[in-house]
Amino acid sequence: MEIIAGLLLVFFIGMSIVVNVLYRLAKRKKHRLLYVLPDLGMQDHGEEFRGNFRALLRHLEQSLSERYVERVKERVIREHQISLTEWENRWFEWKRYLIMAALLKSVPMFSREVDEIWHEKLMFTREYEDFCRRYLKTALHHAPNKTDAPFNPQERAWFDLVYVLLFKPTRYSLQTWGPFLRHSLSREFLEEFKKEDEDRLAEKYFNTRAQNDLPGAGVLVRHLIQYIKKLLREVEHHAFRFGTDVDSFRKNAAFQPQNKDLALSMVKGVIFLSSYFPESFRQRYQELFGKDPGSEDELGCFAASGSDVETADGKKEFLD
Repeated sequence: MEIIAGLLLVFFIGMSIVVNVLYRLAKRKKHRLLYVLPDLGMQDHGEEFRGNFRALLRHLEQSLSERYVERVKERVIREHQISLTEWENRWFEWKRYLIMAALLKSVPMFSREVDEIWHEKLMFTREYEDFCRRYLKTALHHAPNKTDAPFNPQERAWFDLVYVLLFKPTRYSLQTWGPFLRHSLSREFLEEFKKEDEDRLAEKYFNTRAQNDLPGAGVLVRHLIQYIKKLLREVEHHAFRFGTDVDSFRKNAAFQPQNKDLALSMVKGVIFLSSYFPESFRQRYQELFGKDPGSEDELGCFAASGSDVETADGKKEFLD
């Protein structure tokens, strides 16, 4: 019996080692994929949205000194011992964050990896200040990612909503920011977007200076406000006609995914649950989407959209 027990112990230890090695290899391979999409992977909301988004993106890229970017890149790779591919993925998400910083009143930082880029950019004080003046016409104050800070689900819900309305999440987005659309929007927020006019909402939630000074920003802010208002009207209309039963909402053809980006399709469902089930959001979320909002599934509740592993020219590429 002792011999059998010993053999079983050796077997289980060996299996544990094999599983651990395979997990690490899979994780390493995942980190070697390049998740960079054209035009920052913007959502397709029509010609006007695309034109103004590209105008703001051009302004961002023209505000970045090539020499400054190269110095930051060299420092991040050296200080944090990351690959060139990892740098490209982080830089892609950092530029997405900068677009959000131009549009919103304030943007919390939920990514340790992206925050490391911000921290290293600050090491070049003069260049950072020059970039801020060029891009935002004012300072962009560092809002560090603090793991010990109290979590604010309302901040996260707002961040997720705007991120998904602007960008198609990739697998790297989900890895670095965490799963999106897992938190209920507050009743106050929903009531304001139903009742307040666009000017009031633009002033309270969005960057008023950028709306006037940055190309495309004003139109994008108005689009976001109008889009959220439209979703609220559609959800309210559904509830008026069919009630607030989750199963009925899920089966309503008008609320089925109309595009390849499942994250964008989920927004209406999150607004529905936030409106009618704020106290049982987690339970109803699982009922509607088939996923527990508290689960640690790295893909969140939807498959990442777009050509996640493709470069701008559509080719798979490894930079390591």
